[in-house]
Amino acid sequence: MPVWISIKMSDFRAVFPDFVARSLRLLNRSPRFAFWLACVVMAIPTALTLAGMVQPAAIAVVNPVDIMLRDPGRISLVLLLIALAIAPLRQLSVELATSFDCRYGKRMSDWNWLLRLRRPVGVASFIHAVAHLAIYIVFDLDLRMQEFTLDLRDKPFVAVGTASFLMLLPLALTSTDGWMRRMGPYWKRLHWLIYPAAVLAALHFILLAKPGVQQPLVFAVLLALLLGHRMAGRRRQTRGVQEQDDGTFPERTIVTPRPRGLQAKASHMIHTPTTKS
Repeated sequence: MPVWISIKMSDFRAVFPDFVARSLRLLNRSPRFAFWLACVVMAIPTALTLAGMVQPAAIAVVNPVDIMLRDPGRISLVLLLIALAIAPLRQLSVELATSFDCRYGKRMSDWNWLLRLRRPVGVASFIHAVAHLAIYIVFDLDLRMQEFTLDLRDKPFVAVGTASFLMLLPLALTSTDGWMRRMGPYWKRLHWLIYPAAVLAALHFILLAKPGVQQPLVFAVLLALLLGHRMAGRRRQTRGVQEQDDGTFPERTIVTPRPRGLQAKASHMIHTPTTKS
């Protein structure tokens, strides 16, 4: 290997961990920066979808409404899976940082910025679901709500998708800090609806897909893995071992060893009350 390549590789190995540590600290200490970064990243697939719709090749297809209807729904499901994967990704990041002995990232609190991304990702998923439903009602049904009710009765994928959307609706409406304070402990119970909503969304995609398409099955497998991880975490949490999502740990009882030998005699002499004659 040439000398200049080895020098650059050594510089990279020396600078890259420090760069990662500085970036993680910036994300952890700047919630707004992490929020807007997430918004920009989530806007990229939407921009690409809109750009693809105005292409001549997309306009010349037999059914352009099908492309307009399919892409927002797929993006909504992907964002929903990302929102569910943030907590396992946080735990995996801590384990990787510990195994590689990184300078930063060995604590759960080092990855708290990931938890701040769940809300914008979830809201973005709901916005794409709204676009998916609106395109279906406006362009596919021509605002004929009677046709919509018939589809609810005759087409299972429409009924399943509508049920998933209705579950996501209260989650999006109560996603602000004000609603979190008003609802108190009931807020977290309400937002457990994200799990059945994700299951119904994946089922909607499977029922809607054409025979031979494997992508819905891939999404279903990923969702099953995420739900399995969550169920295993809840089982360990009931046993008092699993750490909570907010980075805190359950209280542990500290058992002090019993004194032995001379320590036991000294402790007995100290704690034994003296009687007056």
